[in-house]
Amino acid sequence: MLFLEPDEKERAAIRTPSKPPFLRRHNIRIPIMMKMMIAFVVLTLSSLAIVGSITLNDIRDIGQYAYRSSVTLGESAISDSTNALETLGRKIIRQRALDVAAQCALYLKFQSPGSKEDLMGNREFHKIAVQPVGNRGYTLLFEKKTGIILFHINPDLVRFDTHRLADPLPTAWKLFRETLDGSPAAGFYDWRDPDGVVREKYMAIVPVDNSPYMVAATTYMDEFLGPVKETMGKISDATLNIGSHINTRMQNTRNTFLDIFILLILLVSGISLFLSRMITLPLLSLMEGVQVLGRGDMDHKVDVRTSDELGELAESFNQMTRDLKDYMERLHCTTAEQERLVKELEIARRIQQNILPRETPAIAGADVWGTNIPAREVGGDFFDYIPIDRNHWGITIADVSGKGMAAAIFMGLSRTILRASTSGNLNISAALRHANELICRDSTSGMFVTLFYSVFNTRTKELSYINAGHYPALVFHAGTEETSHLEARGIPLGITEKIELEEKTLSLQSGDVLVLYTDGVTEAMNETEAVFGEERLARLILDCRALPAREIVRKVEDEILLFAGDQPQFDDLTLVVVKVL
Repeated sequence: MLFLEPDEKERAAIRTPSKPPFLRRHNIRIPIMMKMMIAFVVLTLSSLAIVGSITLNDIRDIGQYAYRSSVTLGESAISDSTNALETLGRKIIRQRALDVAAQCALYLKFQSPGSKEDLMGNREFHKIAVQPVGNRGYTLLFEKKTGIILFHINPDLVRFDTHRLADPLPTAWKLFRETLDGSPAAGFYDWRDPDGVVREKYMAIVPVDNSPYMVAATTYMDEFLGPVKETMGKISDATLNIGSHINTRMQNTRNTFLDIFILLILLVSGISLFLSRMITLPLLSLMEGVQVLGRGDMDHKVDVRTSDELGELAESFNQMTRDLKDYMERLHCTTAEQERLVKELEIARRIQQNILPRETPAIAGADVWGTNIPAREVGGDFFDYIPIDRNHWGITIADVSGKGMAAAIFMGLSRTILRASTSGNLNISAALRHANELICRDSTSGMFVTLFYSVFNTRTKELSYINAGHYPALVFHAGTEETSHLEARGIPLGITEKIELEEKTLSLQSGDVLVLYTDGVTEAMNETEAVFGEERLARLILDCRALPAREIVRKVEDEILLFAGDQPQFDDLTLVVVKVL
């Protein structure tokens, strides 16, 4: 920014500062003291309101979380209790069936009751075969192969054929059917009570050893779940009490916060009034000094006699006035020269940017993107896309020795010579040797250029390349973590007229990523003087190689800027990414 002495109109504008339209129309003047009070009160109370709101929301969330947790724990406890009691009930029923079967086996072994009819008329055996299970359950005995019930608590079901259950109660018949061959079974089934209601029961069936009979133990499972219902009621009451307690505590917290908020309004207002009076008087004096300075009186001094920062500010203002007077005198002598240098650098920057590719060409079989960020107004790096013929494109990146205007001029020369030497020429070794001869012939400053030049065959996806003293390009192979360094023997262009350059060829596959870069990428430093490095660049490319070339370049730029932090860019940053399609 250039400082010029204000003319008469500008001095008038300084003397009469512009007001917003609303204040000009209504002629409203808000004193500094009032503004400071408003600022103190608004900032303090808004901060308190924000913190209070966040705190209350957090307390509410904690309360809701505690309530939900208690509900969840209650439901979990009920579920666990239900499962445990059901498991225990099934074990009790099965054990009851085993006990009755064992008693029946012992009786049959030692008493020898005779025929089946004699057995059915045996009242003593009836007491053994039909026993209670729980409060409402019972055991029964039936014949294996026929499925005929021989003993039952209900006399109407004695001699009942269980095959008749197949249609009305298929789940019950399924359990009987599985045991007709003497196999044990257990499970839930539907049973029609005398009132006609179908309810779920559990039955365990086991064989009576050394006999053609089976014992079944059955009852309703809900008689084992009575403690669960009682526990459920207690948990529900406890949950309601917790929710009520949490709501009460939250309401008390809100009331306390409102009381504190009102008290702080009064306290902050009083402190703001006191502080604003201490600050406004010296500020009014400084404001008067600014108005006098705005009128062009460089000899005016501000008289503020306080031993605090405002007194130091007044002294700094007086010193600024003296320095400004001297500066204005010197500025007239340097303004014209500065304007000329700024314009020349801006013109050079625009010229150099125009030299670089303005648009990325459409290259068949490849997604290409490049970027150049000079460290100064102008730089010495460049990249280029050179059409050779219908199936071949030249892709190059280069770094001129040195910096500043000299490097920028040499960069333009090198880029022009390279493009002229390689256009239409598939013999890249001969083309670069010819370019080197022209650069050596035109360069008398001792400058040189490192260069990586490649030719991409859009039909075969082969890459022919030469490395003239530049950083090796990197190739990230698709589907693997493998990375290749495209190294080749060669020295920078512009050092000697006769050079030998090694040409190599590499076959690329779809998904391969080719990365060309200058030292501004890998040698970018952070505040600890650590460099970005090739290893970090390779990891970054591997992580984002699925993206388009343009996005990969942006990712690298962002990562370098984040790595460097506040450190200034010390070298030009140039990067070209080619993604094989």
